Amino acid sequence: MGPQACGKGTQGELLSKELNLPIISVGQLLRDIPESHPRYQEVQGQLNSGVLVSYDLTVQIINERLSEKDCKNGYILDGWGRNIDQFEFFDPHPNWVILINIPREESLKRISGRRYCESDGKMYNIYTLPKEELAKCEGPLVQREDDTEEAVNERLEIYYRDTQKVIDKYRNEKILLEINGLGTPQQVFARVLSALELAQKISVE
Repeated sequence: MGPQACGKGTQGELLSKELNLPIISVGQLLRDIPESHPRYQEVQGQLNSGVLVSYDLTVQIINERLSEKDCKNGYILDGWGRNIDQFEFFDPHPNWVILINIPREESLKRISGRRYCESDGKMYNIYTLPKEELAKCEGPLVQREDDTEEAVNERLEIYYRDTQKVIDKYRNEKILLEINGLGTPQQVFARVLSALELAQKISVE
């Protein structure tokens, strides 16, 4: 978990490959729900209206996914556990919660600099990518409406308002691993692995 654009999706993918565990993105899980699912229309209706999918519906979809065979030996959950209701969902609580921290200004820079190429659909960042990389886009680079500074600030306000209490709970449970999210993805991943290794060592002593 962590603020927007902290790189948690990237770190989750790297950790999934390293530990050979499935990574489950709650947002992607909801977006990919098959049309054959009995609650497909309900999920799609809430997604299309721009509101958060209801708690009970999301819990049902998550539980269905966690009951599959590939989750038997563990899993990595991305996009869940960010408020008190979601915290109470875990029984027992997770082995570890990885919090990737970046300054608010860095979140703003990473997100407000994002552009997608209308030609190939790829994402670019005008603040972090060198000019030769940006030049690979053959079409105009366009900013999404929800990536403007105003929209990003609103999302960050929600994150900091709703998440701090649950972060404190994870910290009190002694399952929170706090990671510096600045640097390259590989530098951050090295910190994640070191924190997990140390936490595992301490937990068995």
